[in-house]
Order: sequence, then C-alpha cells, then structure tokens
Amino acid sequence: MHEIVTLQLGHQANYVGTHFWNAQESYFTYGDEERSDIDHNVHFRPGIGNDGTETFTPRALLYDLKGGFGTLRKINALYEVMEEEDPASQGLWDNGVVTQRQKPIESIQYQKDLEAGVFPPTPLTASEIRYWSDYNRIYYHPRSSVQIDEYELNSGIQPFEGYGLGQELFKGMNREHELLDRDFRLFAEECDAMQGIQIFTSTDDAWAGFAGQYISELRDEYGKVGICTWGLERGERVARDKQIGRTVTLATALSTIASASDIFTPLRIPPAVLPGCLTIDTTSQWHNSALLAAAIETATLPTRLHARAGGMGRISELASLLNVSGNQRIAMLSMSVVSGPEKSTNEDDDERVRLPKLSAITDETRIECSWDNNAAKPWRHRKKEHIFAEANVSRGFDEDEEEEAEDSDRAEDSYEEQPIISSHHRLTNSTAFPVVDSFPHIFPTIGDRNSNGIEYAAVNTRLITSTAVIERVKAIKDVVSFRVGVDEREALLNDLGEIVDGYQHGWNSDSDDDDD
Repeated sequence: MHEIVTLQLGHQANYVGTHFWNAQESYFTYGDEERSDIDHNVHFRPGIGNDGTETFTPRALLYDLKGGFGTLRKINALYEVMEEEDPASQGLWDNGVVTQRQKPIESIQYQKDLEAGVFPPTPLTASEIRYWSDYNRIYYHPRSSVQIDEYELNSGIQPFEGYGLGQELFKGMNREHELLDRDFRLFAEECDAMQGIQIFTSTDDAWAGFAGQYISELRDEYGKVGICTWGLERGERVARDKQIGRTVTLATALSTIASASDIFTPLRIPPAVLPGCLTIDTTSQWHNSALLAAAIETATLPTRLHARAGGMGRISELASLLNVSGNQRIAMLSMSVVSGPEKSTNEDDDERVRLPKLSAITDETRIECSWDNNAAKPWRHRKKEHIFAEANVSRGFDEDEEEEAEDSDRAEDSYEEQPIISSHHRLTNSTAFPVVDSFPHIFPTIGDRNSNGIEYAAVNTRLITSTAVIERVKAIKDVVSFRVGVDEREALLNDLGEIVDGYQHGWNSDSDDDDD
C-alpha cells in the first residue's frame, strides 16, 4: 500500500503536523459521498477501538518536551480503558501513601465542542491557542505520543538549545530504551510496503541534534526507504549571539540531517515576504504553521493519491526527480494561493463553483517558504537562478486550462531571463486544499463552506532544486569559519562545501562562484 510513517520532533513540528493531520482526516468519505482521490492507507493505520469498532489513526510518532502536549490525552476515547488500581497500594508499604496529581489543563471551548459533538464548533482565535493540541481534531494511537521528561517546554533555566544537547539526549535515551524498537518499529512493521518516512523537525535548536541521531539510526535500519525531512527554522529577530548559535546548529543539521535524507526542505517560520492576499498574524504559531502545512500537504499530494488520480509515486521517486546530479538533496519550496473568479450574476450560468485559472498564479501570489535570498535585495541586484528540477503541483484549479498554462507556466518568474529547468514534472488535481474549521482564515478560498463545515483553497506549489542553495550555504559557512572550534570546524566546512559543489556541478553562474 506504499505507506508513509511520520515523525514529528518538537513543538514547532507538532504545530505543523497537527494542521497536516487535520487536513488528512477531512478526506475520509462516508455513505453516498463521492469517493476521494486520497488513499487513506498511506498515512492512516486501521485498528480496533476499546468498544470493538474499526478505527483509523495516523501512522505517526509525536515527540515533545514536558508540558508540550497541552490537553492531548495519551489514552483517548478510541482506546478508553478502566483506570488501574494504584500500584503503590499493592506494595509492601502499608503506612499510607499520598498521591499528588498535577491539575489537568482545561480544554478551550473548541475542544469541548468537538468532544460533545457540537456542530459547528466554536470558532478558534489566535489569542486562545496555547498548544498545538488546542486545534487538534483527531485521535492518535496511545503509542504515538512520546514525552521527553528530561526537559521542560520554554524553560528559562535549562533551554532546549544547541545541536549537541539534542544529540546527547537521543544517545542517552537510546542506550536505555533502544528508541527504534520501543517507538518506531511498531508502526513500521504494520506496513505492507513502507514507501517512506516523513519527518518534521526544528533544525536550529536541540531538536536538530535529536533528529540527526534519529535519522542516522533510521538510515542504518531502513536503508532502502525514502526519507523526506522538513526542516523548520525560526525567522524572528533575536540577539546576535543567539542568532549565531542557531546558525551553527543549522550548519550541523545540514551536515547530518540533509546528507542522510533523500529530500531535505528548509522552511522559514514565518516566510520572509508575504503577499497582500494573506491575512496572517506572523506572531501566531497557529497561523505560521498553517501556512507551511498547506504548502507541505500540497507538495506531497502525489505520494498519497490513488493510481487512478495520477500520483507521482513514492518519496524515493520524487527524490530521484529532484536530485539530478546525485548530490542535490536540498530542495526549496514555494506556494501560491489563488482566489476563485467572481460568481456570475447570470441566472443561465452553471451554478457549480467556478475554479480559478492556472494563469492566475503570478509573482504577486508567490510565497517563498524556504530560503529567500533575494527578499531584501533591490530587483536589479537579484541573482539569476538555475533550476535543475521542479515538481509542480496544482490543486483546485480549472483543469481545462492546463494545456494553455504549459505555454506560460513560468509567468510567475519575471526575471529578465527565465530560468532553465533540466527536469520538470507537473501534476494538476481537482482535490482542492481543505480549509477545515481548525484552520485559521489566512488566505482566500473558493466556493462556500460545505455541509461538513469545510471550505477549499486553490493552491500551487513548486518544489525545486536550484543554485539558490549556494548563497545561503555560503553564508552559513562564513559563520562556521569564525564561531566553531578548530576540532569541529574543518569537518563541518568540508561537509558544507560538498553541498555547495553539488549545486555548481555542470552549471557556471559566472559571477556567483568567484567568492570561494
């Protein structure tokens, strides 16, 4: 069935992952509803609940620090069990035991409405979101959530920062528990033919070190399985020393995580430049993660489509398309969200939702979700980009216009000379992005909300490998060269240099490469 197992490492990763899973849940159809193009078996595992009914829960592992899970319960309504007798009361000690329990976090009204079956639930606002579990809509298997008790979320005393801290944490836990056997293997062995592993992780804090070790173990154990990693970087302004520390952590993540992944896509939270069509609060993790989740969910759509819907194939096949030279594992992601055409007032016109045209995708709608080297530069100083490969996905657009769009599909790149693309794959699918009630109203939708309370959005994504990687990695090298100790510096600079070389192979950008 070509299943994908997902790892979410850290609080930021769980914010993005929660939006991702809420979208997946919306594709399930019931009764006489039209059959979905999405193959649910790719991301969901069948099971039996405590009452004997069939259940579907994500093939996912969610790691977070103490205090990070909010109101999420490990044992939920699908797996409700009788509370066991306190083991302390069964021991030899009979002089009395005092049990102290931490007061549970109260659920917000949205969650109370979901539990009570109230429809529609109370709308969410950015100000009331405290944890990613506040807008979670689905049930997870009890084995999915893994709390790291050694560190507390947002601790000012012992902040979870630095690659080495996360690396040592994983090593210590792995010595004690063998994490792949304890956590991952259950989900892997349930798969008939696992096509890949999807990983959401921070790459500029200690989760980067944890992820680096985890991926290394996965690569040793599952060498032929494709690994797709989404690396989350914080974009807010911080003190210079703190920013340098984050950059050094990112450098080590590129050296380890990117090299062990088949596809590694850096994602900035929030993107550096946002178009005017968005209504987004960049201080809200709920908003920022929703934007990135929509881009990720669209870019990976081909990996979970039924064959009849024209899927692109497995993660490994997507990686092969993008990695033209064999050394281009870092891909860049961008997206566009386009509003539908105005409804016709003519009574004779078709009443169905009129979908936007592919030609509506322009520079003004494009959002660079990864490294945007040109964001702060005047137009005349922006460097020409060579694109080695592109996987382009459009959903919710007028498919009748697809042939016409082939003649102008580079319209959004208004450079003086259009970039040359060596390898290109385009997929257009009618399955628009589902804007469920847990998703903030940050971009335009098409049509009206359906009977399930879902709106839809027309989204286009471009996942590319290009020479744009060179400039960013060189900037990271500059920081490493004066802030990393001698013992580690040479190896790290060599690894980063190899990344740069992979994007210069067979391409001379004239003035771009003379500053080595």
